[in-house]
Amino acid sequence: MYKIKNANYIFWAFIFGVIFLQLFTSKEFSLVLSFIYTIVITAVLKFYLDFILSRLIESFFISKYGKRFIAYCIGISTLVAVILTAIGYYLFYMLLPYSIFTMLLEDMVTIFFGMLTFTILFSGLVFGFEILKKNLEIEKRDQIMKNTVLELEVDHLRTQLSPHFTFNILNNLQFLIRKDKDEALDLLSRYSSILRYYVYESKNKWIRLNDEISFLKHYFHLEKGRSGEDLQIDCSWEIPETQLVIIPFVLSTFVENAFKHVSCYTEQPNFIHLDISVYEGNELKFYIENSFDEKASKNSVKGMGLDNAKKRLELSYHENYKLDISAIDGIYQVHLQIKLQSI
Repeated sequence: MYKIKNANYIFWAFIFGVIFLQLFTSKEFSLVLSFIYTIVITAVLKFYLDFILSRLIESFFISKYGKRFIAYCIGISTLVAVILTAIGYYLFYMLLPYSIFTMLLEDMVTIFFGMLTFTILFSGLVFGFEILKKNLEIEKRDQIMKNTVLELEVDHLRTQLSPHFTFNILNNLQFLIRKDKDEALDLLSRYSSILRYYVYESKNKWIRLNDEISFLKHYFHLEKGRSGEDLQIDCSWEIPETQLVIIPFVLSTFVENAFKHVSCYTEQPNFIHLDISVYEGNELKFYIENSFDEKASKNSVKGMGLDNAKKRLELSYHENYKLDISAIDGIYQVHLQIKLQSI
């Protein structure tokens, strides 16, 4: 509101200055007469804007007088010019010597057309400003609606995280119970703490990158214990203590997918390689690859988890990320780069 008032004052100061300079620089008008006539013209224009032109413009936007707007503007501007010329005639008669007054009478037609031209230009300026303001309001409203829709979509995607992650954990526990009940009980308590953290943090819009990395380290530790020596796991964590934030558990989706679809060969290596680093201050580089059996994992590139991650990346980072996923020659690879922001 304060900015609007300031803009209003500046606008009328500009109009006042233009009129005053136009009058004062002419030979016929003295300083006093120029000042008085400028006050009168500005007051008439203010009345014209507040009580006539503003309503006419409003009618234009609701299409009541849209096609006749220009004709109405010219007609009313002509009336305003006549009024201003008549007021000028009265001021000249009252304030000027008779000899100068009679000289100005010869220029009344010129003064009238000058007033008409200025009034039309004034109307056009105000109308153009209102068009600009209306367009900005529409753009702002549209942007708010788009942001609201995006927030709702992101919230919907976040609600899918916990059930999906829980489902994967239950599968792991089912496998462990069949393999070693004592080990399953030990890992169950660890999984429960991870799951508890996962459920609470997945509700947030952003989490600290260091928390995401810490979560992944625990997850790798548990999965390594579950897989034993049948799976080669190599990890590189080049993440300093930082204030960078990331959307919750988007990296863990790709890690889960790697463990879910890693190969189960008996005569050749099964592996998962992970490399995470931050460079240039806020650029996150995430790379993970795993061996996979092309015959047994025809749908390894698909799945709700990956689709969810892709949508969340698109909605949250737009052009500030790059994701490449490939599955070639028995190796499944994910390359992800994100420009992160700080809290």
